[in-house]
Amino acid sequence: MIAALLWLAAIPQSSLGELSHCIEQHNHACVEKQLAKLPPNPSPDLLAEAARGYMLLGRNEEAVKAVNRALELSPDNFGYLMEQGWLYQRSGDQPAAVHSFLLAARLKPDSPDVFYELGMSFFFAHEYERAAKNFRQSLKLNPQNDRAEFMLGIVAIWNEDLSGAEAYFKRAIELRPGNADYALHYGVLLEKFNQTDQALSEIRRAEQLDPSNPLTHMHLGRLYRTQGKLAEAQSELERAVNLRPSLSSAVYQLATVYRERGEQEKARQALARFQQLSAAEKEQPEDPIDAAVSH
Repeated sequence: MIAALLWLAAIPQSSLGELSHCIEQHNHACVEKQLAKLPPNPSPDLLAEAARGYMLLGRNEEAVKAVNRALELSPDNFGYLMEQGWLYQRSGDQPAAVHSFLLAARLKPDSPDVFYELGMSFFFAHEYERAAKNFRQSLKLNPQNDRAEFMLGIVAIWNEDLSGAEAYFKRAIELRPGNADYALHYGVLLEKFNQTDQALSEIRRAEQLDPSNPLTHMHLGRLYRTQGKLAEAQSELERAVNLRPSLSSAVYQLATVYRERGEQEKARQALARFQQLSAAEKEQPEDPIDAAVSH
């Protein structure tokens, strides 16, 4: 028995610090290696960190099991409850996520993060009034919460309250002017108000802040097309499609620009691709935040 324990102790095991470092670096191979070295009875902290690692690798079920084990060992740990809620939220199980966040709220009723995440889970469940209520509570606890302001703007768009959305987006940008998503959504909203020049300026700013977002290039392409700048529109739309080949709205607009530029074969191919993507989208709903600006 003693020899067996000594043999087990000699096996290289993952440490919390090593696993955390791998996760922070988004090093999948390193995370895999550290998870394979987990000891038979990890500490609650190591289990919670392992859950983050599993989530990074897309192994959602193992992530949930790990954080659940951490909570079995330490049931009143606020951080573990929040992580459990995040994992359920990102796995699409919003009722379970809400349950976790409500338990966390009992431990820390003055935490703005709890109510923000509750708002996100209700938002993903399309319960917009309950989402807005929790975002407002988060703002009450932390008036500088730009994320809550932004999400209230998104909820307003889904409720077709464009004026309300504008006010929320402006406040979010005031609080965090360097956020590309805020600039993009605000620019798209200005486009809906037919304020084309202001919209173009804001979306260009979003592109400068984050040139990797395909939605930004799609909307730049659409604006350039409305101005008759077809070459610029084609360039931006092709960039959007290269960044996200499944972005059907950009593919459709690109087909239109090809046709208007006399490139009929390219237009035909793009339209056929759009029809394929449209059929596939019926089985895989779009992210509701992206959907607010993707059409």
